[in-house]
Amino acid sequence: MSVWRLMTWMLTGSKQKSDAEVNRLVSCVITADDFWPEDLRHFNARTELKRFDASEEDLQSDHIFRKDGWMETSVSIEVPTRDRDPDGNGQTFTVSSFFYRKLTAVIETAFSDCASKFFHLTPFRRIWQSAVTGKEQQLYDELYTSDAWIKAHDEVQKQRRDDGCTLEWVIAGLMLSSDATHLTQFGHASAWPVYLFFGNQSKYMRIPQTIFDFISQFTKKKNRGDILAHCKRELVHAVWKILLDEDFVNAHKDGIVVKCYDGVCRRIFPRIFTYSADYPEKALLATIRDKGECPCPRCLLPKGNFSRLGLLSDLATRTANIRQYFCNRVIAARDAIYKLGAPIKGAALEQFLKGMLLVPTLNSFAEILGPLGWNIFAMFTVNLLHEFELGVFKSVFRHLLRLLYAINPEAINILNMRFREIRSFGKASIRRFPLDVSEMHQCAAWHFQNVLQCAIPAFEGLFPPDHDNVIRTLLFRLAQWHALAKLRLHMDDSLELLKHATRLLGQQLRKFQEFTCASFQTTELPFETAAWQRAREAKVDSTSASRSGMCWPKTFNLSTYKMHALGDYADTIRMFGTTDSYTTQIGELAHRQIKKFYQCTNKHNPMSQLAKQERRFTHVCRELDDIVDSDSEEKEENIPLTSRYHLSYRNAVNLATFLNDHNGDPAIKDFIPRLRAHLLARLQNFVNNLNCVFMPKRLQLNFMTYDICCDQDTLYSDRGDTIMMRSCEEGAGAHPFWYARLIRACIFHVYYEGARHYMDVLWVRWLGVEPGYCWGINQARLPKVGFVPDCESAGAFGFVDPALVIRACHLIPVFTEGRTDSLLCQGPSLVWPKDEVDNWTSYYVNIFADRDMFARFSHVGVGHEAQYSVSVQMNLEDISDDSNEGESSQVPGNEGPLGEREYEASRMDDVDPLSSSDDEDEDCINLESSLDGDGSGRESYSEEDTDVDPIF
Repeated sequence: MSVWRLMTWMLTGSKQKSDAEVNRLVSCVITADDFWPEDLRHFNARTELKRFDASEEDLQSDHIFRKDGWMETSVSIEVPTRDRDPDGNGQTFTVSSFFYRKLTAVIETAFSDCASKFFHLTPFRRIWQSAVTGKEQQLYDELYTSDAWIKAHDEVQKQRRDDGCTLEWVIAGLMLSSDATHLTQFGHASAWPVYLFFGNQSKYMRIPQTIFDFISQFTKKKNRGDILAHCKRELVHAVWKILLDEDFVNAHKDGIVVKCYDGVCRRIFPRIFTYSADYPEKALLATIRDKGECPCPRCLLPKGNFSRLGLLSDLATRTANIRQYFCNRVIAARDAIYKLGAPIKGAALEQFLKGMLLVPTLNSFAEILGPLGWNIFAMFTVNLLHEFELGVFKSVFRHLLRLLYAINPEAINILNMRFREIRSFGKASIRRFPLDVSEMHQCAAWHFQNVLQCAIPAFEGLFPPDHDNVIRTLLFRLAQWHALAKLRLHMDDSLELLKHATRLLGQQLRKFQEFTCASFQTTELPFETAAWQRAREAKVDSTSASRSGMCWPKTFNLSTYKMHALGDYADTIRMFGTTDSYTTQIGELAHRQIKKFYQCTNKHNPMSQLAKQERRFTHVCRELDDIVDSDSEEKEENIPLTSRYHLSYRNAVNLATFLNDHNGDPAIKDFIPRLRAHLLARLQNFVNNLNCVFMPKRLQLNFMTYDICCDQDTLYSDRGDTIMMRSCEEGAGAHPFWYARLIRACIFHVYYEGARHYMDVLWVRWLGVEPGYCWGINQARLPKVGFVPDCESAGAFGFVDPALVIRACHLIPVFTEGRTDSLLCQGPSLVWPKDEVDNWTSYYVNIFADRDMFARFSHVGVGHEAQYSVSVQMNLEDISDDSNEGESSQVPGNEGPLGEREYEASRMDDVDPLSSSDDEDEDCINLESSLDGDGSGRESYSEEDTDVDPIF
């Protein structure tokens, strides 16, 4: 009856009760040891919420959790009226219901909270020495290990201690983010939240739920042009004048004494390091012209030079033309507007401000913190989400679609079909693509990221050969740059590689524009034309009516701020740490919490209710943190991260029956002899019991990532997942990894020296690298593999010790080579995944599937150091302004159809299967003894096979 009542409650009433929330209700409340139904007699939620709210109000006024509460005020700005008045012609406009929390109170609360026990108070540099090369390099990841924090810390320590203070002086690293958002999918309810994060806390633990400000936006019925834009700037900086109050300025100069969570009193100096925002908001905060001649908030490089991305002259110009704030000119312009009645966009005023690219608004940051030696323009960091994923790549992808429509509209259907054929990978690395990728309907940033990761095989062969080579190289350079810019851990070498990738990307973008784009006349895409038609229906006039039935020409534009910003990433990472610490994606995800709060309001005066919802949520979280902190020592890890892999003892089958049921399947040919040989190589003097075998459907692999964290891949035998292992091949042209498709994971019962053992084995189908194919970073080509043919000498199937598997890998079909049924005998087989009856002739290894995969192939992973047995040189070449920007269009080893070649697996006869070397990595010991089927490649490599790029 209890279950029936619970399910009835779930399925009736509000529709916001998900399965997960009902399960949480049962596990966290109903079945809790301290839950007693009698306590809920006469329970009323509204009464309890009022009591809950009053509990914080009952705290003493100087209590730390009372001081950081919400405060309500109004914001006033002066709207110019064009009247000549020496005393000022501005009319006061007031925005009410502005809720905020004092910055100093938020800082005190944060350092007194239990979460502050994980705060880093003293910055440091991380130096890593390679065990392979012996080279020492600085690592860049967190803000508290960045050059900016170390410099700020040194400046604080050098201040004179006039009051004889003996406390420890530390920095509170403030990381700001703001973005206007709609609170509902339909309607006009909106908020403009500002988020505060502390760089003292590791980015791996930072939770984007500390909201310290909401900015109410006044209703705009009609676009009032220049006046409205001016008022918006005035309002934003009026708000920041309230937030950057006298207490914050004093704390910035002299610090504030706080008793931290560990009971130690410290003097804390707040410092604003980064401000994450999209470009329109950066222009508002920096008080610059968003569509001016020099739109960058960090430098004064003219927009006409933005297309020179990556050239040495571009880098020199950025460094020499740092943006500065000119207060006197702004004051003079404001006097002309507010006292002389000059129009905001008047010719005289435009001429006066245009030279310095200013707007007639006093910058609150510069006015308040500028005298303290703080540079406002340095805090506007790069924004990978808006500048690249929703910026540069989105524009490139959209123009590629325009080119396909211009060349062959039917190619769009082929492109969509190819994306549908690409499998998902990982928990959320690559998701299933929609039916129509080309429509880009309601696409988020991760959609475009997935498209970029898989774009090379999808676009291959859809363009004329000379243009196809340019586009494939461009897509590779885009994916390479994106992977490097998004790494969570950088070193000196990887930053140099990012700079080099920026030069290559700029070079290839210019080649794409000058050669491919100039060869075709491109017009608007169908959905772009439809958008114009909807705009015409909303606003019909003579100008829009003349466009009826037309598709306007569209060209590819390199002179954009988002393109220009790509050149600042390497220096920004060196200064503030990696981009994942200050990406606007953090703020976008934090919007979810506001929208959840809004659903719990009655939609009347929502800002005050949002403030209450946040207080309740924060109060509960603090209580939960105390409970979790007190019980943390009693909890144990359920899944040991030290285990290399995990298989469950489920799905037991009789091996004889299993083999009999699949009689005739080429995958089970010589199954027992091969299995005995494999087990014998791993254990001598064993007696096997092959009557019963466990065949779990799921394999979980723990692996070390490039940034020295533990991650997990989950593979399923019925899904056709692929594994990768370290290769023991050596010499020129040796591939770093071996690949195999998982058929079954097996657990066999054996007796060894009289004791009973279970041996874990992976039954696989081997893939081999394609002989003669040139791939690598210098060639801008993905590795290509294919299934080893099922013949007498090839050894298409084999067994692998799961402890030697590195992780799962992502394969994408080479669509241009089509499918084939010649690699495996006809008929049903265990090797076919669901809904497949044949194989693609070849596959590309997707080295851009995630950041860890790219780091393995580019050798920039600190956590992957053990996998490199020899020193790897990145082979970077300098690019100067005078360099030839062309890249070779010849790809050695890529001539002729794959079906005209013959393949033979390498036998590795020169390797003793039971030997090991002390010089080799642990994963490589007895590797050959744990592999059967010899799936190292389709063809043995000779000393002359030097086409493979040694970078990989």
